[in-house]
Order: sequence, then structure tokens, then C-alpha cells
Amino acid sequence: MTRSLQAQVRDPLWMLARQWQVGEFLGADAGSPVQATMAGETQTVTTYQPGSNASTTMALDASLPLEVHVERESVALKLRGSVQLGFYFESLVQQSGIVGADAIIAAFRLAFPISPNVPDPTYAPVDAVRFRALMAGRVTDGEALYASALAVAAGQTPAIPLPAAASDPGMPAVLASFVAYRQSLFSEPQSDAAWQDTQLDYSFALGSPAPGRSLLLNAPAFPGGHLDWYSFALIPDANNPLASSNPAQITPFTLNFLPNHVTFRGVHDPRWWTFEDSVTDFGQLNAEQVDLAKLLVMEFALIYGNDWFSVPVPAGQGDLSRIATLVVTDTFGIRTLIRPSEDTTVNAGEAPWSMFKLSGNGVRSDFIVLASTLGVVEEADAIEEVQFLRDDMAAMAWAVENQLQGDLDAAVDGQEAYVRWLQSNPVPPPPQATADGPQIYYTLEIPAPNNWIPMVPEQGPNGALYLRRGTMVIPTTSGPYTVTGRAELLDPGQPFFLLDHVVPRSGVLADRYFRRARSASGNTLVWLARKSGPGKGPGWSGLRFDVVRQETPAPSP
Repeated sequence: MTRSLQAQVRDPLWMLARQWQVGEFLGADAGSPVQATMAGETQTVTTYQPGSNASTTMALDASLPLEVHVERESVALKLRGSVQLGFYFESLVQQSGIVGADAIIAAFRLAFPISPNVPDPTYAPVDAVRFRALMAGRVTDGEALYASALAVAAGQTPAIPLPAAASDPGMPAVLASFVAYRQSLFSEPQSDAAWQDTQLDYSFALGSPAPGRSLLLNAPAFPGGHLDWYSFALIPDANNPLASSNPAQITPFTLNFLPNHVTFRGVHDPRWWTFEDSVTDFGQLNAEQVDLAKLLVMEFALIYGNDWFSVPVPAGQGDLSRIATLVVTDTFGIRTLIRPSEDTTVNAGEAPWSMFKLSGNGVRSDFIVLASTLGVVEEADAIEEVQFLRDDMAAMAWAVENQLQGDLDAAVDGQEAYVRWLQSNPVPPPPQATADGPQIYYTLEIPAPNNWIPMVPEQGPNGALYLRRGTMVIPTTSGPYTVTGRAELLDPGQPFFLLDHVVPRSGVLADRYFRRARSASGNTLVWLARKSGPGKGPGWSGLRFDVVRQETPAPSP
């Protein structure tokens, strides 16, 4: 088999003629890269700043994915969650072997009862009312007990005092186990809330303080959801209060690699006499002149696809990395220094083009960041959904509570709840016409549904335009009813202002929902998050003033 394995060429002149025919002699082929020597450094990220106030800076919890650190907020369970926690607490008491467990459970049921009265009948469907009536007096209110036990553990005065049975032998351990279980259900923050009510998004920053080079990864407008490198802007930082206690570690590195060809589905086959399949047909790509990204991909794949080489660069998760020097050695022993694109001058006054680089203050940095973000995330249905929209007819905006957290911890449709509310609170009936009286009547106002919360335009002291959450009075047969916001997204009980430019003509849709994922260490994390996105366009609430209507004819005798 020696001769057959030599692959002898019987007609070299024909091969040369064929190469001349297809223009191969016109090429200026260089040597292939055989070695890449790289020097760079990594810089750790050590601090986290919720909001824009540098005084709130804290140490970054490296055990948490970044989305969890930013999005999580406190969870307040309602009836269903309280009942489930109450049953868990009572099972702990029964299993602990404490003497007089039944009497202790009775004492806690008396101190933390499930109220038979519905807090807000508007958002309590029939099944929630029945469930509350069934559970009243039969189980401990677990959520109320958790709040009191947590306050006692922190040395504070609880809103509801613990019963005397809480000091019985063995009960402190039961209460501690109960608090630990409740805290393990959700990832909740201590004081690092990053949600900005005035902008309907998250604002935070990551700090990398180092002697002579303190950097800040600023994310001033993160809407929630997937977080990646493009969410950040890299700017110098000189106001990090934890610079001395949490300094960043700068680690230089030097690597030697063998460059590899960049491969992808549909790449040119390097062998001349190989028939390529038609699995990928780049000719079928339809690109307009404005599709810059698609045009770049097509040019890369069709023209230079087999001329690119890649060199793997190891980078720590969540660290800043940059390449200081890259020297490539080819088959002829020629060494070529590859400079960063930022050092390249294309045209005077023009910035060079690059990918995946951080920028800030109009300057592109040579750092890249491998953010410590999530992979696969499970997302539950929204327990709250508020639609912010413009109403040109009323010259204002509205916050429509499409979904609200109901009494059973599930979402309740705001429009259906309004219809149920109208059944028990009907509007005053119109006057009936008489034979010798007027046939029309005047109505001062036709109000909007009670799940439409008015957002009134207002100018701030600095001249900025805001949308302020207002109130509205609806006349009913049982008296005037004042409409107020109930959704946590509208911050009930506190003044709520929204920057006017945040609500464009297309509107904004904001949600509160649970997310579930696994961290890099394998722990399961569940947290309550928010997100905002484009709305559904303008709308009309039905609000009208000074309306003249036809009176209802009097019934025939």
C-alpha cells in the first residue's frame, strides 16, 4: 500500500494550469498562524451600588447571580401563603415533641388568627371568600407570625406580640426553624432595592476600586429580564466608599495558544475538490440597506469566512478583562503585533469599530466583562400588570391595573374585579322623564373604571415634567367612592411620581412576577422581580365631562 498512500500527481502541469485559470497565482498568500502569545490582565468587581447614590454602596455578593442581586424585592404573602406557612409552623410544633403541643397551637391561633373578614372585597373572588371562611380559626396566620418572630429575633417590638406560649421549653428553637424556613423560600434583599419608580426600571452600578484605576460599571436603565455586557457603561470612579475595605484584585496573565480556524454552519470547505451541501444557503438572506448587522454577517460568511482565526481567552465570571499585547507567529517565523481596535485610526475624527467592548462618557474602553448572569430561567405569570398609557381625549395619562395580586396570591383581572364591584356599588340611576318635564338631563362627569388610576401632569421645582398618581371619585348608590392605586408598582400609601418622558405614545407595560433559576453552585433561587417594556398604544378611559343625555321614559301605567 506504500505507493497508493503517496498520492502521487501524474499531471502537475495540468494542476498548475488549473490554478492559473482560476486566478490563484494572483493571490498574495501569507503564512498561516501557528502560535499566539497573549498578555493581559483581569480585574475583579467587588462592590454593588443600588440606585445612583454612592453612599448606598455595599459589598457584592458573589454567590448570587447578578439579575437576582438587582431584581429581588421583599415578598408579602397573602391568604394562601399565610395558611400554608401556618400549617408548616403547627407541624413543627407537633413534631418537636413539646409537652402540651395542642394548647400551644391554640394559643398561636388565637394570637395570629386568620381573619374571616375580607380586607378588600373588590379583589377577593368567590373562591377566596370561601377559602377564608373555611380557614378562619383553624390555622395560624403564618405570614403574620413570621413578621413578629423576625422582629423579636432582631430585638425589635413586633406589631403583634407573641403569646406567652412562645417562651415554653423548645418553642424558641421551633420559631427559629420556622423563620429559617420562611427565609429559605425566597431570595429577598436587605436594603439593596434598585427599582426606580420615577423611571420604571432598575438603576445600579458595579464597582471595581483599585489603586490608581477605580472603575464603575454603570447600568442606569435596566428594564429587567436578561442582563449582559451591553447593559453597562464603564466610567472612572473616584467616590467608592468601600475602596479601602473591598479593593479589586488585578491579576496579569500570559498565555500561549495555537490559533484555530473560525468555523460555523455553512462555512467554506477548505478542500478544493469537495462538493458543499446546501444545508445553509447564504444567498437566500434578504437584507435591506439598513440591516447593518445582517450585511456584516453575510460579508463575513461569504467573503472572509475561512480567513478568520480565533484564540480562546480564559476570563473569570464577573471580572473585567483586557488584552495588553497579542503577538502572532506564522509558519515562516514572522511575528506580527496585533493592536486593539481602539489604537487604530481609520479616518480623522472617526472612532474605530469593535464588538463587545464597554464604553462610557463617549470613550470606548479596551475592557470586556463576562457578567455573572443567569442561563435558563423559569418565569411565572405576572401577579401584577400595570399598563401606562396616554389619553389624548383627557389630556393626561392613566395607570391601568390589568392584573393585581388577589387574596389567594394569584393574579386577579382588574376589569373583572371592577364589574363585580359595580354589582354591589351601582352608579346612581338616571332620572326618569315625565310627561310635562324635560326629556334630557345633564351629567357633570362620567368616571373611568376604578382600575384606571389617573396620572396627572405636573411640573417639578426644577422644571421637569412628571406624571403624578392622583385620585378619582366615583358616585355610587351607597355614596362617593374614592379610587386609589392598589398595585405595588404604583407604591400605594406613598406619593408616586413618574417622569413624563418615560410614557411615550406607545405606552409602557410593567409587571411583577416570580422568577426561578439555579445558581452556578447548584442552589435553587426564587425571587420576586419587576420588568417594564413597550405598551399597547394610547387608549381612552371613557372619562367625560358635561354630558347631556336623553332621559329614560317613564314606565307605562
